Amino acid sequence: TMICELTGMDVANSSMYDGGTALAEAATLSCGSTRRKKILISAAVHPEYRDVVKSYAKGQYIEVIEIPQVDGVTSLDALKEQMNDEVAGVIVQYPNFFGRIEALDEIEKMAHQDKGMFIVCSNPLALGVLTPPGEFGADIVAGDAQPFGIPAAFGGPHCGYFAVNQKLMRKVPGRLVG
Repeated sequence: TMICELTGMDVANSSMYDGGTALAEAATLSCGSTRRKKILISAAVHPEYRDVVKSYAKGQYIEVIEIPQVDGVTSLDALKEQMNDEVAGVIVQYPNFFGRIEALDEIEKMAHQDKGMFIVCSNPLALGVLTPPGEFGADIVAGDAQPFGIPAAFGGPHCGYFAVNQKLMRKVPGRLVG
């Protein structure tokens, strides 16, 4: 419930391994739902998360295209050039790896123009003060709940979260809560 409130989404699952795998699951869900095999991911997304997305994508024969960043934010011009009806989803981070705030309202319009999905990776602690991605029309919001201070345990200190809109609730990986 707290993740839904922070992200502005309708449904959240009960934990994934970590934020990187949650984001990769978001990418594969968008491909499965749209029946497309191309993901656009901002170069301003955490580099380790981008690597996990690419690893998942390789096994699913999904093409991952990195959209360059300019001055610490996603290049909207480069994103516009890559957008077409073959794109399953657009992934950005909010705040991004450089601590900058992306233009989610503009990116959402581009992602949805050809019926692609808008995926936002977000630090849930930052969402306590930022406008929730759901209010910008995000289809999926994923990330890591470790910023809440989850202590180290057997296998690591991470806990990925995954939240979606009502339309996607039956496609969520993992267990549903509430």
